[in-house]
Amino acid sequence: MEDKELLIQQITDSIREVADNKELNQLGSLSRHNPEKVANMLYLYSIGTSQTRLVRKYGYERSTVISVLTDYADHLGKFKDMAGKIAAKNYLSMSSLEEDLIQEVRNRMETGQLEPTFRDLKELSIAKANASREAMTARGEATSITEDRRVYTQEDYEETIKAARDRIKKIKDAEVIDIDDNE
Repeated sequence: MEDKELLIQQITDSIREVADNKELNQLGSLSRHNPEKVANMLYLYSIGTSQTRLVRKYGYERSTVISVLTDYADHLGKFKDMAGKIAAKNYLSMSSLEEDLIQEVRNRMETGQLEPTFRDLKELSIAKANASREAMTARGEATSITEDRRVYTQEDYEETIKAARDRIKKIKDAEVIDIDDNE
């Protein structure tokens, strides 16, 4: 699978770049001391494995995961793009296999060799759904929901209070006109 090899090569090249930079600056780094661990973590993350899953399922320390992902923030987009292509190919391959199996089941049904049930396609359908989810996750569609928080400064707060006070003053100073309903 050439795309997977290309992804692994990109990760390896990035680790070498970051490790060389850390060594040049005489900084301790997991990239320098255990590049295989970093490569595995980056690969899993790029194919859609969440930080929480890296911690819970694979046993990485949360601070290590955060540190590695921070070190490779500039590279993660490239990794995810490549992983998205791999996941998309896997999904399309599963879809093609499903179509072939459906045709084979159809042929066997027509000749009377098979009495199909829903269970015949169950496992493949599950695998196809998983492949679809992985493709969406790898492309960032399932994981890119982010909260957008606006930061307000003291100056913003003071301007808002001043504008509110000015509106209240205008309302108080407004001339009141009585309208007589009889006219």
